[in-house]
Amino acid sequence: MSLNEQDTRSKLIDPVLHQWGWTEALIKREETAGTIEIIDGEAHKQNKGRVDYTLRLQVNPDTQPLAVALIEAKKEDLPANHGLEQVKRYAEGLKVPFLSSSNGHLFVEYDCITDITSKL
Repeated sequence: MSLNEQDTRSKLIDPVLHQWGWTEALIKREETAGTIEIIDGEAHKQNKGRVDYTLRLQVNPDTQPLAVALIEAKKEDLPANHGLEQVKRYAEGLKVPFLSSSNGHLFVEYDCITDITSKL
């Protein structure tokens, strides 16, 4: 029996992120994706869904960590690239250079700077 998405995240993806050196302080889970637009002087959030993981780097100790990657998790028995188009939609308007989709066994990465997709 294959793992559902929640179990794939906790049992497969989380351990890989920790193995790669990401700490809990720099991993944000289930963040609302979207941008804020100012319309007639008022801020309006344009929601696009919830991204499973936002990975951040602490660039300066006096500022908020900077989002550098978004990961869309899928259940174990789906292809690793199944969530790639979904995470691309989440990233529209955001300045996040790396996007990824994973089934816990493979990570398919999309580099927004070079428009290259690769498997990890």
